[in-house]
Amino acid sequence: MYERGTVIAVDKNIITVTCGKSEHCKTCPASKMFCNIKTKEFKALNTNDLDIKTGDRVEIYISPAKTIVYSFSILIFPLIMFIVGFYLTASLVNTLSDGIKILGGFVGLASGFAIACLYNYLTAKQKYPVIMTKLDAE
Repeated sequence: MYERGTVIAVDKNIITVTCGKSEHCKTCPASKMFCNIKTKEFKALNTNDLDIKTGDRVEIYISPAKTIVYSFSILIFPLIMFIVGFYLTASLVNTLSDGIKILGGFVGLASGFAIACLYNYLTAKQKYPVIMTKLDAE
């Protein structure tokens, strides 16, 4: 997915970009009532070594595969860990009490979130969008 945005900060090859509501939206009377466009601010990598300064317009590429993997790691992986914790507790403790099994499930859920957060922290720079081109002034 391609997105266009404005550079607001430059730190070596990590560029902070803002996308969304443009200057034209501020003067449009319909934008207050009908539009629901909000600005997004995020970091992107300048892997092509483009000469980018604050205020430049750029086009960025956000990989759908990376977005899906990130969403899976935050949403689905902890739920899978809940199920694993639930059944692992049931087999290890050998009890009929559902409360103990659910407690084991919540321990699995918490560990799933911890693992996902650690994984996403360690691989954060690999998931950044990439700046493809610098756009001409409009």
